[in-house]
Amino acid sequence: MTPQEPRVFTIAPDRPFLEVLAKAVLGGFPRTDGAPPDALALARWTILLPTRRAARELEDIFFRRTGGKGLLLPKIKPIGDIDEDLLGGDDPLTDDLAGSPPPAISRPGQLLLLIDLIDEWAAQNPQTRLAAEIASAPHQAHGLAVSLAQFLDGLETEDIDQSLIPGLYDLENARHREAILEFLNIARQAYPARLNAMGRIGPQQRRSAILRREAARLSTSPPDAPFIAAGSTGTIPATRALLAAIARLPNGAVVLPGLDLRLDEESWTAAGPTHPQFAMKQLLAALGIARPEVHEMAGGAPGPRSWLAGEMMRPAETAHHWRDTLSGHDGTIADAMAGVELVETRNQQEQASAIALILRQSLETQGLTACLVTPDRQLARRVKAELTRWNIAIDDSAGEPLIGAGGAALINLLLEALLQDFSSAALCALLRHVMATFGAAPDRARRAASIIDLALLRGGTGAPDIAALPHALRLASSDTANGHLLTRAITAEEWDSAIIHATRIAEVLDPLRRDKPDTLERHLDRLVAACMAMAGERLWEGEPGALLAEAVALLKVESAHLKTCGLQRAAVIIRHLLQGLPLRQQQQGVNPLAILGLLEARLMRPGLVVLAGLNEGVWPASPDPGPWLNRPMRDILAMSQPERGIGQTAHDFVQAFGCSQVKLVWPRRSGDAPVTPSRWILRLQMILKAAGRKELSGAVSPWQGLARRLAEPGAVTPAAKPRPRPPVALRPRQLSVTRIETLIRDPYAIYARYVLKLQPLDAVANDPDPARRGMIFHGAIGDFMNAYPLALPATAAAELIAAGARHFAPLSDFPALTSFWWPRFLRIAAWISAQEPELRQGVARVIAEVAGATRFEIGAEPFTLTCRADRIDLLTTGEARIIDYKTGTPPSKTQVEAGLAPQLTLQAAILAAGGFPGIGARTARALTYIKLSGGEPAGEIKTVALGPEITALANAHLAGLKTLLAAYALQPQAYLPRAVVMREDDVGDYDHLSRYREWALSDGKP
Repeated sequence: MTPQEPRVFTIAPDRPFLEVLAKAVLGGFPRTDGAPPDALALARWTILLPTRRAARELEDIFFRRTGGKGLLLPKIKPIGDIDEDLLGGDDPLTDDLAGSPPPAISRPGQLLLLIDLIDEWAAQNPQTRLAAEIASAPHQAHGLAVSLAQFLDGLETEDIDQSLIPGLYDLENARHREAILEFLNIARQAYPARLNAMGRIGPQQRRSAILRREAARLSTSPPDAPFIAAGSTGTIPATRALLAAIARLPNGAVVLPGLDLRLDEESWTAAGPTHPQFAMKQLLAALGIARPEVHEMAGGAPGPRSWLAGEMMRPAETAHHWRDTLSGHDGTIADAMAGVELVETRNQQEQASAIALILRQSLETQGLTACLVTPDRQLARRVKAELTRWNIAIDDSAGEPLIGAGGAALINLLLEALLQDFSSAALCALLRHVMATFGAAPDRARRAASIIDLALLRGGTGAPDIAALPHALRLASSDTANGHLLTRAITAEEWDSAIIHATRIAEVLDPLRRDKPDTLERHLDRLVAACMAMAGERLWEGEPGALLAEAVALLKVESAHLKTCGLQRAAVIIRHLLQGLPLRQQQQGVNPLAILGLLEARLMRPGLVVLAGLNEGVWPASPDPGPWLNRPMRDILAMSQPERGIGQTAHDFVQAFGCSQVKLVWPRRSGDAPVTPSRWILRLQMILKAAGRKELSGAVSPWQGLARRLAEPGAVTPAAKPRPRPPVALRPRQLSVTRIETLIRDPYAIYARYVLKLQPLDAVANDPDPARRGMIFHGAIGDFMNAYPLALPATAAAELIAAGARHFAPLSDFPALTSFWWPRFLRIAAWISAQEPELRQGVARVIAEVAGATRFEIGAEPFTLTCRADRIDLLTTGEARIIDYKTGTPPSKTQVEAGLAPQLTLQAAILAAGGFPGIGARTARALTYIKLSGGEPAGEIKTVALGPEITALANAHLAGLKTLLAAYALQPQAYLPRAVVMREDDVGDYDHLSRYREWALSDGKP
């Protein structure tokens, strides 16, 4: 073999790639004279590997193999690959040589430049639908820029000549495709022109230029020193050029990972983009050598596992050979499956639990390393969470998004609050962040945030205007009687402290709402200044703070690429940057457990590897040609089809499958939907079935049972239905008519509210609460009716609107409520003014919002039944009509007659007993509900009872109530939960306290 002929070697997947390589290098590989290097000569070697992790691992192997003696290591560098950017890598090679390519635009700079170009395009093409959408929602340009950046990366990575793009017009395209082609002029003309004017090039273009420059240097001035490229499959054209140059060096060599030299020629020819050998097949063609010319490295010959992997990956075109190739190989299959276990789980959570158990057990073996390999980041996070139950930390190579940690999390909450215009939920989350102290001591800030939360964010009004926060809190402090029970325990000093805190919050946050076009740098300065006002120097603490400072500095430098933007777009851009930055926490010592991505795991050889997420659509991922080019377009540009990604991930699977101990894990369901095992799992199961080893197919595995037991309690003792029997003296002796329905339907709620003195705490609500709406509407209508009890004014609608304005006025700090309900009230006012003249026919006087009560003996003690009638019409006949305004759904006539909704019949009983001051004893002739929705129609009159039967019905309901109360006046009577519910799926305020779901599912059996 002459030095000019390519020297290409391979190491089988089931052999430890880096160990074999290190042993060969220490033996003199790839020097043609075969002389092993001494401790000093080894420094002359250059070894290129796909990833930094592989480079670090090879260094460790050299140290171990030399017994830890003093050693000058080879120059070990990452060469990069098509997935390298996912690892956040820098340029793979040095760039200090003459003729260095121009600097690359940074990722944030590229995104901002594309947004700016998209804005220009939209301004120049206002007639297009896409331009109109960008103009109406400027943040859409961000999503387009992200997608366009990915498209440009693909063009640059594959060295696609962008001048070919006009050729796409020759295709018969749908109209939307033609619009896309017009948009792609940004990629073809505007983007390169802007980069050229700045003296910059694209990130992938620069990487390719560096690789090609290094290839040219090696070809023109070949070094005598040994030069090795190992582990790369040459998926990038520039990488292939570099590998070709290295393979032809006098002391150069390329070492391929897992080239299948035993694959029959028919299958090799048929291997397409989805096959794991396809990338190396293309590489050999570029190198100009045939597969038989590739040599197996010493110690790198394939074993049974490699043979099994080859059969699993056999192209569909030669699948008919399976019967012959598998026949008589039962022993080989058994040897290959030694150390391999298939684990099928019921769902994704069980998958994570099983993996965590596998990794935990690996720690029981001294010196055993284990790693999880998966493309599914959600699964990786679940496994990390499962391991925390045993306080086990795992080295996650991908880290976690910076946006979830430290000061970046505070900025994210501020951005979310801005995007939601400081809604209740977003404001609550921001104020609760540990750093959001606004200059106060942390404990005082937390207490003040709790008071703001309780008094303003849970009252059914929506969040107050941020500028009015102190004013709204001051009003709440003066009206604690109508607030939650907890507000009555707040001291005057605490109220004052909270109001001061709210003032500071308004001073910091309100200026951010002034959203006018400005530079991204100024928007960023305002946001950072606000966060500094909230957190102080703690914003930059620790590793998250240091990374955040770098990100802010970079974004400020690159912000010049975007001329102007609004605050909302700035928020989207900043969040995108923080989400894309990985935070990798530094760990003390060597961690035997790791989570690796597919490329990172390619050359690793842990003692145990878990390959998980093995479902179609996950591993391998579904091929996606992207939004810009369809398949014919990609063919014209000579771009690879998306199926190539399946072949790459198939190769990664084969490499990891070659480890000594392998667990293959996948779930049967994702959420509520069934999912299909990976095609490679299905093929392996077919092979096992053919070999009579169906028991190894993964349907039954001890890990399944262990994962289930981990989630299931040892013994289940369901709670019985509660039957509280408090002392009679503690039971309520006064209830309103509205609470009587609760006593009938859910007695336990009365026990919790009036015996235990528990009041539900409303959830943080962004939308106004219908109950609060009812209070406002009732108050306004009541004031109007009492102002005009005898005759209506000529300007009835205007007077009613004025009364409504007075009741809405105290809530002017809550724009969400007023803007939502005021238009409805206006429609209701118009409807009432139109209906009221007819409704007042035969009415002598109207009395509204009047309190009433009646007392009677229950046992030996008095009981008071109270009410507040919305309206009582005193009729000219001497009788009365009771009206109830409902902003919700009125009860049906059947419910009223059955006594399940006795509000109006009991009011009639109170009226008959003379329980309303100033009215005297009267008989109710009509019971009427008026539904007020504010919609179309704005109201509806619904009379449920007329005539003499009302008196009988009222008397019967009062007698029934006395009987019911008499039962509760006896000690044995329990307050049962959900006695007569309207619907089974109704949710009560105290269902969680009564543990309703638990005893209901167990049929009430203890």
